[in-house]
Amino acid sequence: MRHLDSPLLPGGPAAAQAQVGTEVIRRLAAQRDLERFFELAAAEAARVLHADGAAMIEIDGPAHLRYRFFQGLPEDYRRLAAGYRFEMADGTAGLALRCGEPVFTADYPASDHAMPDFVRCGLRANLIVPVGPPEDRRGVIALAWFGRAPARAPDAEQLAVVAMVADLMYWALHRQHLEHSLQQQARHDALTGLPNRRYLLGQLETMLRHQSPGAPLAVAWLDLDGFKPVNDQHGHEQGDAVLGMFAERLRGAVRENDFVARLGGDEFAVVFAEVHGEPELHALLDRLGERLNRPYRLREGLVAECPASIGAAWAGAGSLDAEALLRDADRAMYLAKGRHRPGQAAWRVFSVPPPAPGTDGGAQLPGELELHYQPVFDLDRRRVLRLESLARLRRDGELLAPAEFLGQLDRRQHRQLLHGVLDASLHQLAQWELQGLGDLGVSVNVEPHSLGEADLAQRVAERLQHHGLHPSRLTLEILERGELLSRDAALRQLTLLRAMGVRLAVDDLGAGHSSLLRLRSLPMDEIKLDQAFVRDIARNLQDIAFVRSVRELAHGLHVELVAEGAENAEILEILRALGIRQVQGWGIARAVPARDLPQLVARLSRWQPPRVDSPLALAYTRHLNLDSHILGLLHNAPAQLRAFHPGEPMPAELDLALREVPAARELYRQQRVLLADMARHHELDLRLPMRRYRQLGERLRELLALAARMGPRTSEAA
Repeated sequence: MRHLDSPLLPGGPAAAQAQVGTEVIRRLAAQRDLERFFELAAAEAARVLHADGAAMIEIDGPAHLRYRFFQGLPEDYRRLAAGYRFEMADGTAGLALRCGEPVFTADYPASDHAMPDFVRCGLRANLIVPVGPPEDRRGVIALAWFGRAPARAPDAEQLAVVAMVADLMYWALHRQHLEHSLQQQARHDALTGLPNRRYLLGQLETMLRHQSPGAPLAVAWLDLDGFKPVNDQHGHEQGDAVLGMFAERLRGAVRENDFVARLGGDEFAVVFAEVHGEPELHALLDRLGERLNRPYRLREGLVAECPASIGAAWAGAGSLDAEALLRDADRAMYLAKGRHRPGQAAWRVFSVPPPAPGTDGGAQLPGELELHYQPVFDLDRRRVLRLESLARLRRDGELLAPAEFLGQLDRRQHRQLLHGVLDASLHQLAQWELQGLGDLGVSVNVEPHSLGEADLAQRVAERLQHHGLHPSRLTLEILERGELLSRDAALRQLTLLRAMGVRLAVDDLGAGHSSLLRLRSLPMDEIKLDQAFVRDIARNLQDIAFVRSVRELAHGLHVELVAEGAENAEILEILRALGIRQVQGWGIARAVPARDLPQLVARLSRWQPPRVDSPLALAYTRHLNLDSHILGLLHNAPAQLRAFHPGEPMPAELDLALREVPAARELYRQQRVLLADMARHHELDLRLPMRRYRQLGERLRELLALAARMGPRTSEAA
């Protein structure tokens, strides 16, 4: 047996690349499928070492290894190793991981570390190379010889090839882990682990399509009464503890096929998959109330009383509008608020049933239609760009939002609503122009099925001409749902609208099942990022990287990006720091009737960036931007990196924020020292220091995110 120290081998990456060839490296770089990636890399390593094949053995838990991938190995060996799991203390793989070095075994059957099962399969010799740095081991790559053992141990250049393959495999595994983590962050709530609102909406739409007519589904919206005083009086740490316990109780109170999600803050939802009549729904709600009405016993003897108010709504036959169903449940929950009785949670069921197919839904459109307008605002130019038309329906003296009535309309009424909103919006835009409000634009929401109307583009052109407006003043915001936008009829209408100069936007990107491949092929001018990605960004700082990636996507597609959900000053400053200029949300203005628009536009012309009290989120954003810029230089043009001196003053915003998190401040200092060293020695191989620099930055931002989420007490502890 021979131990080989790969970090000190002569030859190095250049020699390995020469043996492997640039074509193979190019193919590996383009390969996204992890199993195929391993097959290509392992086949090349086996060729260079004249081995029979290779396997990837990954770390599986704290003390075990498991075979994962194979390439070119005998069938008997593959059958044995498929899913084979063994203790890390066993075999030559365990030895290599303990040594932290490659291990070559020239006579495997005679080795003290040989495993009998593999000897019986004919394994004659092997070379084991660890995958990943010592602090992040992922497993080993095992090169194997069966027909005959090699005449001599691998030389330095051959070992360099395997070391390079192991390094490539590590980064492929690391990339897969990051992609999985981003997907989890995009779909799940970090605090409770429950699915988040956008995941819920997608799941709910699927469940609506497959619900049984005899046992429809129902949705419950839950809100914790008395939760805000827990946060205000005892801190976010205790508040988060309540939310965590509430989530656990909720999981235990539902049936196996029900779906639980956290909507945000202290609001949760349950989708009851099948409900056989009102008595069963009432029993399910009683069970929730009984489980969720108990006090919460926290640290230091604190007892919190946070009973749940619950609203529920039935899904009507043929209804596919998840947002409308949630809104009905939300309305019912507000009716239940404050009606707790001792030992029982308050709940109400939304009482307005959806209309039968073909009925008028209780409203004549557009006679009872009213429009409110919410501005899309440019943060740099400090001006209103356009106004989104938001439909309101007045019924029995009450003004209903779209989520409260859209699900009750049939196709004919949806068509009537679209053209009513379009005509009223263009008429109002022409009136504002006469009042001297400038070249504002207006945007109108369009359901995807409306693109199936063969005369849609023609009717839009007629209304624009009637009101004397240029087509570029109109933006149609289209919800990207399912496959509707891929249909020929829809694409034809989009192409006609775009050709005449109408602006097209994909609305609520990420709220449903958006396909980036399909998005790339659509004739679009604008992407609207769903507010679910934005409204909690100041507390869940990990979302900042995702929003930044959407900004890069929009830039790459040459389209404008509008961030919805800009609800407060801190969110606005984060978006500005990310380079997102167009925003919409209560932090700028709420939707107002047409009569109030002139005053609103005048007020926003004097808009000033508001003061932000907490620097953590902004520091996180600017550090992320800085790291991305520096890593880009290190990858592409290290010679252009100016010399960084660790003694230079720290940027003011970072300095202010990092005073609250001393551990993060120390990581930033280490980054600067490392960066100064790389700037001085940019002509050397910077891969290892770059990896360390990246790890320091990721850990720094993790600490900032934790401090922002948990409040001042955690900041001091960090």
